[in-house]
Amino acid sequence: MSPVSVPVAEYGVAAAEPERIERILRGSLAALGREPDTVLQHLIAQQQAFSYVPEAAISRLVAELGVTRAQMLAAIDFYAFLHRTPRGRFDIRISNNITDHMLGNAALMTQLCEALGVRPGEPRADGRVTVDLTSCTGMCDQGPAALVNGLALTRLDAGRIREIAALVEADRPLAHWPQAFFAVSNNVHRPGLLLADLEARNAGLAALFGQGGPAVLAEIERAGLRGRGGAGFTTALKWRFCREAANPDKVIVCNADEGEPGTFKDRVLLTAYADLVFEGMTLAAGVVGAKTGFLYLRGEYRYLLEHLEAVLARRRAQGLLGTAIGAGQGPGGGFDFDIGIHLGAGASICGDE
Repeated sequence: MSPVSVPVAEYGVAAAEPERIERILRGSLAALGREPDTVLQHLIAQQQAFSYVPEAAISRLVAELGVTRAQMLAAIDFYAFLHRTPRGRFDIRISNNITDHMLGNAALMTQLCEALGVRPGEPRADGRVTVDLTSCTGMCDQGPAALVNGLALTRLDAGRIREIAALVEADRPLAHWPQAFFAVSNNVHRPGLLLADLEARNAGLAALFGQGGPAVLAEIERAGLRGRGGAGFTTALKWRFCREAANPDKVIVCNADEGEPGTFKDRVLLTAYADLVFEGMTLAAGVVGAKTGFLYLRGEYRYLLEHLEAVLARRRAQGLLGTAIGAGQGPGGGFDFDIGIHLGAGASICGDE
């Protein structure tokens, strides 16, 4: 189960026509289903289509998903990228992270607002554009940065701001903007051992298939592997707790949201090492007995969605995700596991539990 992606060219139409609201809703219901935990993904689909979540869509989603109106409105009000009133067809959010501030984002914000004749945070009277601030976009190494309709803009300067203002005034679709504006590089100059290009991809899964979950778990325990989230918690102990839990419904969650100023490690891993991230999730699933996995992708990294979905599709085609993974390859093979992408909307709090 992954987010519904609305073409960027359709973002922020002038009016939320009932027929189009219904079309977007039918598409998201078909792709995501009607479980209450899909609320955010349905709301994102409407936001992408109209630049806000129309009232008619809210009412329909309340009825379809079986949640209260208060819960629906609370979700919209909590996430910074969701709105109940229209934004501009071009919704430009300049990053206000400390690194962007040091690189002159305030002057660029003023320049863009003056060029477009807008006040920060207020849609222009013709509905074409909104210019606002946002928190860290994960582009701290190539700022000043911004988002336009959810897509990253990097390495902004006065010249690019002038070009962006001209493109907006010409109502040029984002697909026809210079691709250099959207270029995001890994920007790792000294990769070292951990970020060197690892050729032995899926070696972990081969070990799991051949040796079985208990043997792999024992090896991880001997290696002393620890989590990198700050607490340094022992990986084997966490996996053992999950493996031995009585409840058979286990889920592997990869929290790929990073909002700390100056941080872009997850962006690099998802760009260059997505196969290894998904292999690690699959390995964990085989050890603990999980059948479902979620990658929580921050809204600022929505530009990576197509790339990640392509990697997942390829791994399914290779028999590395789906049903009976590694069947016939040893005692650790033959388990079911698949991964969906859960898209965020401008808040680093997703709640792993």
